Amino acid sequence: MKKFYLFLLAPAMALFACNRNVYVPNQINVPLLKEKGEVKASVSLSDWQAAYAVTDNFAIMANGQYISRLLTVDGDGVDDDPIVDPNTRGGLIELGAGYTKALGVSKKAVFEVYGGYGYGGFRTLQESYLYKPDSVSGYDDYRLRTKFHKFFIQPSFGLSHKVVEVAVSTRFSLVNFNSVSSGSLTWDGDPNMRMDFQRLDGKLVGFMEPAATVRVGFKNIKWFWQLRASVPLRSDGVEAGPTLNNYFQPFSFNTGISVNFGNWLKD
Repeated sequence: MKKFYLFLLAPAMALFACNRNVYVPNQINVPLLKEKGEVKASVSLSDWQAAYAVTDNFAIMANGQYISRLLTVDGDGVDDDPIVDPNTRGGLIELGAGYTKALGVSKKAVFEVYGGYGYGGFRTLQESYLYKPDSVSGYDDYRLRTKFHKFFIQPSFGLSHKVVEVAVSTRFSLVNFNSVSSGSLTWDGDPNMRMDFQRLDGKLVGFMEPAATVRVGFKNIKWFWQLRASVPLRSDGVEAGPTLNNYFQPFSFNTGISVNFGNWLKD
């Protein structure tokens, strides 16, 4: 039975095993604010977020992300995780504003839509560094780097209670990559693969990023979970070489603490 499951998973593992993540979608800020003066903030190992309701229907937000993963290599010299690139470092900062509306007589349901701008960058290592000669002391010659500007809009719908909150969201992001570079030994001297990666420079790539968020706990503090996907809205693949999609992380998961302060929680 175990061999049967491995057989089913093999195509998916093959698709993601060569990922070199130079873009990792950050956590989606889903505050579900209901009233003027309400504040919500959250923190996880990689993301920090806050939102404030300026009026009953207008709110602002600020988001931060920083990823620093430990190098994890198995005994055969291959990265353990078939989806997440363990060598990725970097992050972004975002600012946004939007509309929020509590629905119904009880105002337990909330619809919101935010838009904003972010700036950031990531770097990682191409897998050939695993076999680098002893004469090469560092990893800079195997490094992949990008920076980017990001514009996003994210509608969400959720149910907000003092103990439990659940929400579904879809963020649409336009990411403009720039300052793309790769080390001199990154592609083992293959100019086609280097050119394939360099096509990211100046490229505007759209992403659809659906997410589900759950928060459970007390009225002012809750534990949260968020699972999201990132689907590129265009593919720039070529037959002889990796596609640009290979440089984008397809799934992300966050968990951490969320705090909430508002007058409705006191009633």
